[in-house]
Amino acid sequence: MMIQEVGQPRGAAPFAGVLLHGRGIGPQGKADLAVRLGHLHGIRWVVPGSNVGSWYPNRFWDPIDANEPFLTEAVARCEEALEEAGENGRLPPEQLAVVGFSQGACIALEYALRHPGRCGTLIVFTGGLMGTPGTHPKPPAPSLKGLRVLLTGSDVDEWIPEKSTRETAQVLESLGAKVTLRIYKGRTHVVCDEELAEAQTLLTSWGGQFCPQPAI
Repeated sequence: MMIQEVGQPRGAAPFAGVLLHGRGIGPQGKADLAVRLGHLHGIRWVVPGSNVGSWYPNRFWDPIDANEPFLTEAVARCEEALEEAGENGRLPPEQLAVVGFSQGACIALEYALRHPGRCGTLIVFTGGLMGTPGTHPKPPAPSLKGLRVLLTGSDVDEWIPEKSTRETAQVLESLGAKVTLRIYKGRTHVVCDEELAEAQTLLTSWGGQFCPQPAI
């Protein structure tokens, strides 16, 4: 698996996260996002990459089977990356985050559903739950209780419709997650500065133990 690292070195960071790229962006694009986040002091970012530049071949709203086995393989790569971020148990789940944009955001959501309790923070920059709309399961137990989620979207994004973003928020909340939903008017398929500020606020509330790196 291709992996890049940004931020604090292994063994030194009190917090760590995984950054998942979108279709055609690759791991360098997510490393650049870590730079835009300000290299928050105290965080080590692990950035895995897909070998073919995308995590799955079809649209996220297609039936799950239409994106297999690629979807399961992508979730497995996220799990490997999070194991590395957590340094095989040195960092507990509450000190780990998964962050994704577009396809990567959809994989982040799928990972959280398949592996509840493995991370404490989920940042979904323009993503939605995988599978046909309206068919997402709602288990009786709040399997995502305690998970902090920032979920963003746009009212004009053709790749991730606003309706899907709102449905995703409802499902996550029904599973016990604490969701902050932000829909940006007229925002194209990018991560805007307002979203980064929201993410910084969420990440720096991890306990007040670190702050954004000063500008150089």
